[in-house]
Amino acid sequence: MEDVLLTPERAAIVGNTAVIADLHLGFENVLQERGYAVPRMQVEEIKARVASIVEKYGIAKIVVAGDLKHEFSKNLPYEWEDVREFIESVNVELEVVRGNHDNYLAAILAEYGIELKESVRVGDYLVVHGHKDCEEEKVIMGHEHPAVKVRVRGALYTFPCYLVADGAKIVLPAFSPLMSGSDVLQGNFLSPILQKARKIEVYAIEEEVVYLGSIEDLRKII
Repeated sequence: MEDVLLTPERAAIVGNTAVIADLHLGFENVLQERGYAVPRMQVEEIKARVASIVEKYGIAKIVVAGDLKHEFSKNLPYEWEDVREFIESVNVELEVVRGNHDNYLAAILAEYGIELKESVRVGDYLVVHGHKDCEEEKVIMGHEHPAVKVRVRGALYTFPCYLVADGAKIVLPAFSPLMSGSDVLQGNFLSPILQKARKIEVYAIEEEVVYLGSIEDLRKII
C-alpha cells in the first residue's frame, strides 16, 4: 500500500510508527487454570520481535491496537508480570488502545503513566481495536486474528494474514505466537467494521507478505 508497509513481522508501519495488535499476554496462565500444562514462552518471543521491528524499520513509536492482555474478568499473575516485562522492554514511545480483552489493563498501565486510549491517530489512519463500529475512512485495527487455511494433499496449512477492506481499512494479524488465527474463508467476521465492507482483500504472511486477491475470489478457488 502507498502509505503503509505491511511487514512479515505482523506489524503495519506508517512513517516511523509500528502498529501491532492482539498480543494476549498471560494466555498461558488462562490455559493453566483450565488444566493445560503450557510452558510460559510467548512474552520472550514478543519482546524479541518488537525489538527486531524497532531496529529493522527505524521505529520511534509502537502502538498496540488492543488486546495487550488476555483475560476479560481480572488481571492474572502472568498478566501483571508479562505486561510489565513487555512495557519495560520497549525502548521507544508506547501507546495502547483498549481492546475487548483489556477490561482491567489500565491498572497495570497506570504504574508506567500510560493511558489506555479508545483510539490513536497515526498519520491519516485511526487505530482502533475493531470490536466497535467506526465511521473513519482509514482505519488500522486488530480483533479478528485473520488467517488463511489451505488444505494440500491432506495437510492443512495456516498462514496469518492482513486484510484490507474497501482499500483503506487494514486488519492486522494477531501478534501473539499462540493465536493460530481464524480462517477468513469460513464464516462471518466479528467486527462491525468488516461486516459492512464491500470488498476485502487478503495479504498472507509466510517469509514475506503475498497478495492473494479478494476473499470473494479465494472462496471460489479454494
